Amino acid sequence: MKTLRFGIEIETVGASRQKLAHAIQGAVGGHVSGDYRGWQVMDSQGRAWKVVPDGSLSGGEYSGEIVSPILTYQDLEALQQVVRAAREAGARADASTGGLIHVDGSRFDAKGVTNLVKMVHKQERLLETALGVSAARLNRFCKPIDGAFLQRLEARRPRTLQDVNEAWYGRRNLAPQRYDSSRYYVEPVIMWRGTQPAST
Repeated sequence: MKTLRFGIEIETVGASRQKLAHAIQGAVGGHVSGDYRGWQVMDSQGRAWKVVPDGSLSGGEYSGEIVSPILTYQDLEALQQVVRAAREAGARADASTGGLIHVDGSRFDAKGVTNLVKMVHKQERLLETALGVSAARLNRFCKPIDGAFLQRLEARRPRTLQDVNEAWYGRRNLAPQRYDSSRYYVEPVIMWRGTQPAST
């Protein structure tokens, strides 16, 4: 756990993207810049924290998605400072907001991914309750693990990540798209799609 790299996306309402960017700068240092795509903070370590628009959020101009750079366990305190700074700037959560964690999958093999899917499936209801996931989000952005996927995993007993890929898509998909419809399931399949967490 302490050696995994990860990235995080945090959706907020209640504060403008410019205000969020300046709040992040206050937490991590560096400098702020902005353009039509959103705002960016280059922190004191030269890493980019982004604040971008997201059409699914209810806040209009007073909303934004905070996208972290690639982080490590040693960055948890900085991440907490960013969250605190965003909250102090007026950012909050509502029914339209959510979060996403990307985990570097370069260390995971087919067995590790399969075991993780099974473990999450067993605890799925508990996780949903603990996190307060709404029924609306469960129907769209945070769908439960697909039973057919689990059946394909059990039947194929994947030995390679390509086998997991085939079980996930129901066919061999050599070029998964970032915005594939499967992205809104709980499965940790994003771990094996690439070797680095998405941070763009």
